[in-house]
Amino acid sequence: MASSQDISVAISNETGVALLRLERPAKRNAFSQAMIDDLVSILGRLDANDSVRVVVLAGCPEGPFCAGMDISELSQITTPEGHRRRFLKDLTDAFANFSKPVIAAVVGYALGGGFEIALSCDMIIAAEDAVFGLPEVKIGTIPGAGGTQRLARGLGKQRAMELILTGESISGKELAASGIVNKTFPRKEVLAQAKSLAERIGSMSGPVARLAKQAVLTAEKSHIVEGMATERLLYYSTFGLADFKEGQAAFLEKRPALFRHH
Repeated sequence: MASSQDISVAISNETGVALLRLERPAKRNAFSQAMIDDLVSILGRLDANDSVRVVVLAGCPEGPFCAGMDISELSQITTPEGHRRRFLKDLTDAFANFSKPVIAAVVGYALGGGFEIALSCDMIIAAEDAVFGLPEVKIGTIPGAGGTQRLARGLGKQRAMELILTGESISGKELAASGIVNKTFPRKEVLAQAKSLAERIGSMSGPVARLAKQAVLTAEKSHIVEGMATERLLYYSTFGLADFKEGQAAFLEKRPALFRHH
């Protein structure tokens, strides 16, 4: 798959893992509209690629992950234009509609939209000294790509209010204690650990992983009764998969399962 000017893509057909790297170091990986367009397009193609089962999203090897929106572009957008363009909705929708697991590998700082993109991923592996924050209040605006909603759900209203209203940062280690970050490691180990996790997930049945992701995400979007009903429907749908039959047989025969991803 072709990379873009600011985003590289590497796919391992052996493991089913796609590595996406944000590569705009001169702008600290800040998102331009062109970069957003590229990321949305790449995610669409990866979702349609049957050889890809898991995605790892990373920034520069030594950081940053992403500094948010390119302020030189953001400062030119008026309120009417924001509504007309439905600014950032294409980006948030691309992550919301992506059916496969996505792991953020965060080294350095993930600020503003960079933090929001990490929160949009399904798991976050971060450096112990990674810096996360939603500093939009300091430039006269608020988070606009889901930060207020996801941080409040993850940290609780009071702590989210403090971070969003002051623009203060929080470390990867602190976010791991709260459960928002899955695990932290020394920065040189982050990408390898994220890829290792992705490969473990990629060794499972691809269709089952997608259904499991959909079921978990239902918990964010619905009441528990509705969520359990959706979970049950998705659960039943796995029974018709060849991978279900293989998984059951392998368990009974006390051997590793050989999933064919259908």
